Amino acid sequence: MAFIIAEPCIGTKDTACVEVCPVDCIHQASDESSEMLYIDPDECIDCAACVPACPVEAIFAEGDLPSKWAKYTQINLEFFASGGPGGGEAAPVGALATGGKSAPVAKKAPEPEPLRPLEISAEEMYQPLSELREDLTEQRHDNSALKAKKSPAIVGMVAAVVLIFVWAISNNLSKALNSSLYSKIGALAIQNKKPKLGGMEYTITRKIGGKNYLVKVSDSIFGSRTLTLQIPAAPFGEDIYHKDEKFFAANENQESRFFYVFIDKKSDGTLDAALRVREFWSKSNQFLGRYQKPLQPTGDLQNFYHSAAKKLAKSLGLT
Repeated sequence: MAFIIAEPCIGTKDTACVEVCPVDCIHQASDESSEMLYIDPDECIDCAACVPACPVEAIFAEGDLPSKWAKYTQINLEFFASGGPGGGEAAPVGALATGGKSAPVAKKAPEPEPLRPLEISAEEMYQPLSELREDLTEQRHDNSALKAKKSPAIVGMVAAVVLIFVWAISNNLSKALNSSLYSKIGALAIQNKKPKLGGMEYTITRKIGGKNYLVKVSDSIFGSRTLTLQIPAAPFGEDIYHKDEKFFAANENQESRFFYVFIDKKSDGTLDAALRVREFWSKSNQFLGRYQKPLQPTGDLQNFYHSAAKKLAKSLGLT
C-alpha cells in the first residue's frame, strides 16, 4: 500500500518529508513548477517516515485517505504517468471531471480579414443638399427628445435642493421666533454665532447659591436645538456604586459631586431624558471617575427641571 499526498500540500510544498524519506520516492517537477509534492507508488516502501514529518498533515496511507481528497490518488498517478519529475506538471485537479484528461484547448479565433479600400464613386460620396437638411432635422429632433427625457430629473433635483433650503430656513426661523424660556436660554448660549451644517455645541456656566449650573446647547442648520441642563444636587439618598468603589473610598483626598442632567431635545420645556450622576474628584480638582444612572422622566423630575431652568434664567437676566 503506497502513501498519498493530499490537498493541504498545495501552496505549502514543505520538503521536510523529502529529507526523511529513506528511498527518495517523493518528487516534484524538475523545474519546481509543481503546485505540490507526489509519492512514487513504485518506489515507496510504506515506511511511513514522511507522515509525522509533514507540517500540514497532508500525507495519508492510501486506505486512510479522507473521501473528500480521494481524487488525489488519481492526481498522484497522473503525475508519474505523464513522466514524473522530468515530464512537467501533473494534470490539473479540474481535469479529473473529464476523466483525468486536461480540458480541450480553446480554438484560436480567426484573424480578421485585412481592410480593403471602399469602392465608391464621387457622386455617392456627396449627399444632395435636400438629404443633408433631412438628416440635420432628424438629429435636432433626436437631441430635443433627449433633452426632454433629462429635464424631469434635473427639475426634480433642483426642486429637492430648494425644498431642503426652505426647510432649513424655516427650521432656524422657528427656533429664532420661539419665545419660550428654554429657547431664550439656548439663544443666549448661541448668541450671534451661526450654526454649522455638522452641528456645534455652545455652553454657559452660572454659579447660583455656591453651586455651578451648566447649560449645553447642540445646534445645527439641518437639525433641532437640544438643550442640556446640568443641575447640582445633594447626595441622592441612593448611592451609585461600582466594583472600583473601594479605590475611591480609600482615597482620603477624594470628594463626590452629585448632579442631575436633564435633556430637552426640542428645547421646548419637555423633558426627554434624565441622568443621575456621581463624579469623583480629588481635592486638587483632578477627575477620578464618573458613574451615572438613566432615569425615567417622571412628573417630579419634570417639575425639578422647570424650577431649575427658571432659577437659571433669572440669574442670566432672562426673566
